[in-house]
Amino acid sequence: MTYPEKSHPKRFVSKCLTSSGVTNGDFPGHVIFGFWNAAANIFGKKTDFKDIESKFALRTPNEPDEDTCYLIPGQEHSIAECNFNQTSKTFVVIHGWTVTGMYESWVPKLVDALYRREPDSNVIVVDWLSRAQQHYPVSAGYTQLVGQDVASFIDWMEEQLNYPVDNIHILGYSLGAHAAGVAGSLTKNKVNRITGLDPAGPSFEYAEISVTLSPDDADFVDVVHTYSVGTPDRSIGIQRPVGHIDIYPNGGNFQPGCNIGETIRLMAEKGLRGFVVFHYQVKVHFFGKKNLTVTNQPLLVSLYGTKGESENRPLRLAEMSSNKTYSYLIFTELDVGELLMLKVKWEKESFFSLSDWFTTYAFDIQKIRIKSGELQKKLVFCPENGKHATLTRGKGSVVFVRCNENTIVKKRE
Repeated sequence: MTYPEKSHPKRFVSKCLTSSGVTNGDFPGHVIFGFWNAAANIFGKKTDFKDIESKFALRTPNEPDEDTCYLIPGQEHSIAECNFNQTSKTFVVIHGWTVTGMYESWVPKLVDALYRREPDSNVIVVDWLSRAQQHYPVSAGYTQLVGQDVASFIDWMEEQLNYPVDNIHILGYSLGAHAAGVAGSLTKNKVNRITGLDPAGPSFEYAEISVTLSPDDADFVDVVHTYSVGTPDRSIGIQRPVGHIDIYPNGGNFQPGCNIGETIRLMAEKGLRGFVVFHYQVKVHFFGKKNLTVTNQPLLVSLYGTKGESENRPLRLAEMSSNKTYSYLIFTELDVGELLMLKVKWEKESFFSLSDWFTTYAFDIQKIRIKSGELQKKLVFCPENGKHATLTRGKGSVVFVRCNENTIVKKRE
């Protein structure tokens, strides 16, 4: 499929810029960003692979600093030629703005660290150097088109190769973090995780979430702010939170004794455990014989593991509805180790309600799925007794213990 002249965002905007005999450099930065933003919002991601300008280099553990083989959207033979492992996890690394037009030294360090952590994985580096070496406001605007490229690439992987997006973890630095967010917002199905490394501040601090990294861009979005100094929008790193969890080491200011390459390498090898934050992504389906929807409900969740327990963690659910599935995020400062059991209690509101006299507020739960820790290890928990547990408002806790899919099937039989 080819685009008419007006329906391809880059070509359309370029025509607008050049029809009056001017170039990108003749416009103020915010005008350029507005052009690219408008085009991205109107046209969405690309479906003609020939219009993708970003390159996708599958790097290897032996040569983490070399782009030796490229995965080319629309050309399945490149998958075999590059020895892409279709059964393993994939990391997609997106660099940021560059003055020299070359990769910064942290890129090969990150690639090497990721392979050390997960030797069988795929580490793909997105090359958008030609766009990233422009005047900063112009490169900032280009993040919209880079995000489109990456989204088209991921959708191609999923649709043509049946590669699960649940195996994809995007890591973006500076402008690359916002490009990662745009990509995540445009894929047909959400990727598993996006990690933002010092998302850029200028042009983005007050921008709409449609053009920045945000919690809606992946199942889990974690962000590290290590250079958010100065007044907003003049800070090198964005100051406002843009993820499910935002970590500000040393208050998000300068990191004494650290450089960006070493910081990123350590985070890749060891995760974010050094910052003493542990998170669990919880997915649960509420069953009900009658239609019931309640909002803004308080729960208490207790986690029990091999190293200890973290009890009565408050969790307020925006909505609970019969026969619907929801995802929530639970945080704790305590490392409980390998998660073995959890308890869930639905608290009663403090104020008196007449509806409590006439309605029983309860949902049945057959299983709870949890992605645990920095590696997002997948766990399944079943009711301690019986095929399902009934969670009732104002009553006691229900207990779920570690199990597997086979256990669930046997219980149903």
